[in-house]
Amino acid sequence: MYNTKNNQLPLDDLLVIDFTNALSGPYCTMMLADNGARVIKIERLVTGDSLRNAAPYDQNGDSLFFFSVNRGKESIALDLKNISDLALIGKIICKADILVENFRPGVMDKLGLGYKAVCKINPNIIYASISGFGHTGPLQHAPGFDTVIQGVSGLMSVTGNINEHPVRVGVPIADISAGMWGYMSIMTALVGYKKHGKGAHVDCSMLDGLFAMLPADIAEYTVNGEIAQRSGNVDPAAAPFGAHETKDRDIIVCCLGEKLWYAFCHAINMPELIKDKRFEDNKDRIKNRLTLRSILINKYKEKTAQEWQTIFTNAGIPNGLILNIQEACEQPQISARNMLIQTGGRKLAGNPMKISAYDDPTVRLPAPTLNQHGAKIRKEFNE
Repeated sequence: MYNTKNNQLPLDDLLVIDFTNALSGPYCTMMLADNGARVIKIERLVTGDSLRNAAPYDQNGDSLFFFSVNRGKESIALDLKNISDLALIGKIICKADILVENFRPGVMDKLGLGYKAVCKINPNIIYASISGFGHTGPLQHAPGFDTVIQGVSGLMSVTGNINEHPVRVGVPIADISAGMWGYMSIMTALVGYKKHGKGAHVDCSMLDGLFAMLPADIAEYTVNGEIAQRSGNVDPAAAPFGAHETKDRDIIVCCLGEKLWYAFCHAINMPELIKDKRFEDNKDRIKNRLTLRSILINKYKEKTAQEWQTIFTNAGIPNGLILNIQEACEQPQISARNMLIQTGGRKLAGNPMKISAYDDPTVRLPAPTLNQHGAKIRKEFNE
């Protein structure tokens, strides 16, 4: 089914017990499953993961959102307050290498499944908690939703056009980045266990993840006292650097350093800009980037985006179009990188981690139906 050269993936033989719901946690455990771990997803009776009801839907009314982040997992529906079900969970924990949960801090403790309790069953386990604000601090019990986190992290304040209201990033980046940080932290803790024989509690928050993605903006404030502002489709660290409107569609052009600046000026047939004191070096171009942009607006509109692409590519200047989702999916590079894979009759985003010692399967097991593996798991761990 996996179409691997040697039927192996990097995380083969690792068992993950997955208490996650919605997006951040399931994204993390999908990455574990993609790389070979066996992931047993614990779901609520009747309703299961809340993402099962989230748009967009396929023609059968099933959630594509759920399918997109839960492939390759096994599902068992349990009542976390039922004694026999808790006993089964205990048996799975005994054999598990990793536990992942994304409840609010304190919930797993109330269920008797907090880190300290689980360590008594399996002291070597890597226990990962993903939450909105983390398991410490004054906001640890606050609900963490993606857009809220985008706001309080500072990210939203630098996203959007100059002199306009802040806007959210167009994808749930706080959730997804928390899942990615969770995966990286789990792998780091796992290496620590292999070297030092110590299990660990991994505590990842959506806030920490987004805050850490603003290194330059944070440094600009903490060191210089300057508060970063929105810059729209231009990069505040270089100029000209960003998206520009051409005769037919927008193009992105990136010039960083004097070599590219000289090449750019000749490519657009405006070599006089090289000697213009307002644009003498990158600091000057940043300072006067709005003036530079006003000069370039009409210039870009002289040609189509494709014509400019040819010119800039031949000149060695980084450039690209702003593609919609269809165009992004259909570009040859995505196909060449196996970034669209088949799973359960659906074509979904693939695994971005390409590791030379292992194959990158073109076909993956689909996301499970609710309790699809319940009977099998009960029999296996109750024997």
